[in-house]
Amino acid sequence: HNFWVALLAALVIHGINILVSELVIRDRDPMRKSFFRFSAIFSNCGFMAVPLQTAILGSLGVFYGSAYLLVFTVLTWTLGIQLVKGGKMAFSWRTLLMNPGVIGVAIAMVLSLPEIILSPITYLSDMNTPLPMVVIGYQLSQADFRRALHGASFWVSAALRLVILPLLALGVCMLMRLDSGVTLAVVIAASTPPAALLGMFAAKFDRDVSLAPSLVAVQTLLSMITMPMVLGLAKFLV
Repeated sequence: HNFWVALLAALVIHGINILVSELVIRDRDPMRKSFFRFSAIFSNCGFMAVPLQTAILGSLGVFYGSAYLLVFTVLTWTLGIQLVKGGKMAFSWRTLLMNPGVIGVAIAMVLSLPEIILSPITYLSDMNTPLPMVVIGYQLSQADFRRALHGASFWVSAALRLVILPLLALGVCMLMRLDSGVTLAVVIAASTPPAALLGMFAAKFDRDVSLAPSLVAVQTLLSMITMPMVLGLAKFLV
C-alpha cells in the first residue's frame, strides 16, 4: 500500500515540477533554458537519495524511494531526452521501455537467486554510495563555475530544484497524509540536486558538454546547505 501511495505522490510531484519549471524558467538561449528546466524537474533520486534513504530509514526507505525512482526513470527517458535534444516531443515506446534503468528493474523483479550468487551482488550494491561520489567528484573537477553561475536563470533553476520544489513535495506528502517513512523517503528523493543524467544526455546528443555537468556540480555543492535544512524540516513536521 505504501509503495503505491509513494508512486502516486511521485507522479504528482513530478507533474508540479514540470508545470512550475515551464512557467518560471526563462532564458534567451533555448539550450540553456532546456538544461535549466531539466535540472529543476529531475533530481538525483538514485545516486544521492538511495544512500540517504538507507542511512535514515533502512531497506524500507529504499523500497519507498524506488517508487519515486520509477517515475523518474520513465520521465527522464521520454521528456528528459526531449528537453536535452530540443525540438518537438516525440513519444517512443522503444526509448521508454528499452533503456538501462527499466531493463535493470525488470530483470531484478523476476530473478530469484541462490545465496551464493546473491551475496556478491549485495557486495556490489554496497558500492552504490562511493561510486557516485567518484562521478560527482569528477564533475566538480571539470565544472566551469563562472559559466554555470552566469545569468539569473541559473539561480531560479537552483532555487526551484534545491528549495522550492522540495518544499512543495513535502506539502504534497502532508496533504496526502502519508506515513512518516514514506514522506521522508519521498522528500529525500525530491530534495537532491539535479540528476547526473543531464551531463550524460548532453554528451550523447552532442549538446553543450561543459555547461550540463557544471550545472549539476554547482547545485550539488549548494545542496550541502539546502538538503539538511529541508530534511530537518520534514523530520520535524512528520
